[in-house]
Amino acid sequence: MFHSPHGTVQRTAGPESGSRSKDHEPPKTIPSEPLPLAPAGGVCLSKKRKTPASPPTALASRSTTSSSLAYASVAIVVVDTAPARTKALPGQSIATDSDPPIPTRAMPSSENGAAMTAKSMDGFTLDGCKGSTVTFDARVNSVLEANSPEQRLLELRLGERALQAFVDATAIPEAVWNRARDLTPESIIRVTGHVQSGRVCVTNLDVIAYASPNLPPCRSHSLGLEARLSHRILDVRRAASGAMFKLHSAMCQLIVEFLCSNGFHWIHTPRIITATIPGDNEYFHLPYFGKDAWLAQSSQHHKQMALSMDMQRVFEIGPVFRAEVKSSKSMRHMTEFTVLDIAMTFEDDYHEVVDLVESMLLFVFGALQERRPYGQLVQVVKDVYPGARPFRIGLDEHGKVPRVTFLEAKRILREELGLESDDGKNFTDQEEAALGRHFLESSRLGNTDVFTIERYPASMRQFNSQASPDAPGLSNTWDTIVGGREVCSGSQRINSYDELREAMRAGICGPPMDPDADKWQPYLAAFKTGMPRHGGCGLGVNRLLQGFLGLDDVREVTLFPRDVNTLTP
Repeated sequence: MFHSPHGTVQRTAGPESGSRSKDHEPPKTIPSEPLPLAPAGGVCLSKKRKTPASPPTALASRSTTSSSLAYASVAIVVVDTAPARTKALPGQSIATDSDPPIPTRAMPSSENGAAMTAKSMDGFTLDGCKGSTVTFDARVNSVLEANSPEQRLLELRLGERALQAFVDATAIPEAVWNRARDLTPESIIRVTGHVQSGRVCVTNLDVIAYASPNLPPCRSHSLGLEARLSHRILDVRRAASGAMFKLHSAMCQLIVEFLCSNGFHWIHTPRIITATIPGDNEYFHLPYFGKDAWLAQSSQHHKQMALSMDMQRVFEIGPVFRAEVKSSKSMRHMTEFTVLDIAMTFEDDYHEVVDLVESMLLFVFGALQERRPYGQLVQVVKDVYPGARPFRIGLDEHGKVPRVTFLEAKRILREELGLESDDGKNFTDQEEAALGRHFLESSRLGNTDVFTIERYPASMRQFNSQASPDAPGLSNTWDTIVGGREVCSGSQRINSYDELREAMRAGICGPPMDPDADKWQPYLAAFKTGMPRHGGCGLGVNRLLQGFLGLDDVREVTLFPRDVNTLTP
């Protein structure tokens, strides 16, 4: 049983092994009641071959102008000219660069009769404001000559929304006209004017910040990712890119919300370490005041030490570093990325950890679809990226995310997909993608974008992973696949001091290690003093969002990506 912030989630226990074999009944899918579908396409909780949620109808009316902007609704704080009081009224807005609009929210009314100035460029509307006076801040998208040389049409952006402002030189002071005439795209201005026919007729205009002329053309998705990453600030001003990072923030908030409601403590561990795994060449070396140190690849060892402090359930969200040369060509690897690390004690079986992680994913995916404005942000992204599609979650007959063993997944690759796949080797990126497509298309496997592979060979996992007592050579480990990519890797950890020392000496998954070396003593002390039974995992937050949105490149959802070739911005 797990607790969401809004209720309790009862999870039916599966078989003790936790595996799902081909002999089990065809998977059932999640009912609509726990995670009801929202109108916008984002998460599709499948029930057999249920048709994916279709995109919503237009979120707001659009009109065509001489520019490429598509109009929707923007809310503005207004002064009504009839009753002398300030109030917020619904209005009209646009979404830029062919990005779709999203619904807006109204501002609270003011009762003091004075005009209110917008404090940010987001969250305002113009509907019903005809004849009213408004004041707001906005960013200039473009400046167009209107019907004569003495008129300008300003296309303005307010966050993901936009609107038009009309400037007539004959109706305003010369100084105001000069400022409007000389505006450059991306400048920030404060506008005052009357609302007429869905646009603002400017009476005053002040420039808050001028943008340099001839900026790079990075405000359109027609440019490739490399070009957009070179000018990331301009790129993220586009509605779709900005929506991704608001969703990244939302995903982290939802993860914290779920874990804290289930008794977890948020901890912060060092990123500078002295103990590395022999044979692992993906650590960044760091000279440290005459000593050797390295940047951490995860916080696993410190999480285990926290459990030995009787903290029972801990998590951390933060950056990790991995010197992966393959990041130069890969669309899923980076040298610095954000990871959610989880560690917890359990009572009977490591599947308690797996169950909790899967429940967390269901909660996060459901909330991203159901809660406003997350669902609208998802739709903004999916309307711009043609490869994106509704995300599907199918549950098995036990009400859980479908699971297969490592060996069963290998059998599927060979017998059902016709691929050559060696049981003695881990899955390649291509094999994970093939399994992802197969699970999505197969009703027997759940028609799902998320599933778990467990019981990996011990030789493929870390030295401190617990061996499976009933399956020689295998381990109590798992990976979670989302959108055809591994996003989470976890295991039951060895909790016996003597057994851990033996595993270090044995070198089953790499070169033998010396448990008597000074660098390992702080870690081993946590076990020497008594360590509870426990498990944990590391989950790539960037990859999780990439898989949820159906994007090809993880750098799309990384604000400032770092790989072999990228050190700036």
